[in-house]
Amino acid sequence: MFGNLTLFFFFSCGTCSSFVFVVYSKVNDDWKNRRLKQAKEEAQAEIEQYRLQREKEFKTKEAAALGSHGNSAVEVDKETVDKMSRIQSSYQQNKEAVLANLLKMVCDIKPEIHANYRVAG
Repeated sequence: MFGNLTLFFFFSCGTCSSFVFVVYSKVNDDWKNRRLKQAKEEAQAEIEQYRLQREKEFKTKEAAALGSHGNSAVEVDKETVDKMSRIQSSYQQNKEAVLANLLKMVCDIKPEIHANYRVAG
């Protein structure tokens, strides 16, 4: 019954004899509300699209950074394995000589007076 409600307002200025005529229409308000709601939905869709685009760019950059980091990790692992094999090889080659030298130094006792020893007196 009041779907197309139109109200008329008259305002008069107290000091002069002029009137202001304002027309208020409920139909206009409904249209404005629908348009505002539509604009809000469009803005949210645009924001979501922008967010997805930025997230995709971030993932791409992150993958590129981690990809190079992953390659470095493989390189470091390879170098570590290489160094460990050289250390093991050196150990196997020199263990007998080092052990013999250590036993010789421990078992070969040569009593000597230390150079800094002073006889009291």
